[in-house]
Amino acid sequence: MRQATLCAAIALGCSAAASDPRPDFEATPSAPAPPGAPAGAPSSSGPAPGGGIPLGFVESAGATPAIPTCGGLTVEPEQLPLDMYFLVDSSGSMAEPTRNGANKWDLMNEALVAFLSDPQNSQINAGIGYFPVGVTPTCVAGDPGCLCIPFINLCLANFGGSCEVSDYAAPAVPLLLPPQPTRLVDDLAVRGFAGGTPTRPALEGTYRYLDSWAAANPGRKLVAVLATDGEPTGCGSNSPQSVAELARVALSGPNRIQTFVIGVGRSLAALNQVAAAGGTTQAFLTDTQSDLQGDFASALSAIRSRAGACAFAIPERTDQGPVDPGFVNVRVTPQGAADASLVAKTFDGAASGCGPQGGWFYDDPGAPTRIQLCNTTCEAASNARIAVEFGCETVVQPR
Repeated sequence: MRQATLCAAIALGCSAAASDPRPDFEATPSAPAPPGAPAGAPSSSGPAPGGGIPLGFVESAGATPAIPTCGGLTVEPEQLPLDMYFLVDSSGSMAEPTRNGANKWDLMNEALVAFLSDPQNSQINAGIGYFPVGVTPTCVAGDPGCLCIPFINLCLANFGGSCEVSDYAAPAVPLLLPPQPTRLVDDLAVRGFAGGTPTRPALEGTYRYLDSWAAANPGRKLVAVLATDGEPTGCGSNSPQSVAELARVALSGPNRIQTFVIGVGRSLAALNQVAAAGGTTQAFLTDTQSDLQGDFASALSAIRSRAGACAFAIPERTDQGPVDPGFVNVRVTPQGAADASLVAKTFDGAASGCGPQGGWFYDDPGAPTRIQLCNTTCEAASNARIAVEFGCETVVQPR
């Protein structure tokens, strides 16, 4: 029996294809899983379902899981507008030279300016804050924590800075609607660098500001981007573990703030735990002995794609009544493909369930307002058609 599905389609990076006028969601038998494979796991033979897009270990090759027939109305989902807040490390160590002789600060600055000046980012609502604040910028050679650059006789304080959370709750350039990302360019042009790396109070103050912004501006996708050249130093309880705990709380809080991390330098693997706790899997690590500016620019582009293109609003109700979060599914049709593949919801319904297998999750499993694709699925589906179906029991990843 054929019925019109309550289905919404949106294209990521291309025009949305027209809805199939005769959608058919009759169940078809699934191929048996190989011995020892979890139920619903992909078969080891045949082409990978989803055109290579991570689907959450749901479909056997060439088969569709048995799900009830859907029926209802068609609605258009909304891609959520993006708010991106940068928390930028302006410590004294940013003066260190890189492979090409330019310092870390200048290369990071140039990549940020290029990103903010790009016309395709004109609709991103951007704000920025820096850390540390409240530090004396210069010092004398021989002083503890004083970083001196040979040949130019420049010494910068590589220690100190405020440890007060309230000092970081006021942005240097606040988020503002309508978006005007080039406001940040003017501010970056006059910023200097000095001091230590009080990441914990800086990030805690940032979340305090972002929570207040989100409360006043609902219905938007809000992310924090932490760019730093070192692990946290100075201040009390200022460790990668304490910073990661802040990111975890922000992600699980009412505003579901994701935290992306860009490490500028070497030996920054500890930052991965901050990114993982913030729902973004791992940090982008750029090396001073490689193309730091290019790598930083690539990280910004990847963050834009992950954060903005893969979050979709869902309605509270349709003409048929309230939307049941347990009866929502996501399908993906790769560019050039004829058939859609089912994407599973993460086993816990949250970002913490994302992994290499991909999937999707709710912003709030108890009272969802949006769907978010896991990073691996989002990246692979950059040119795919995404459909959100309402009315069939949600297919969930096996644990």
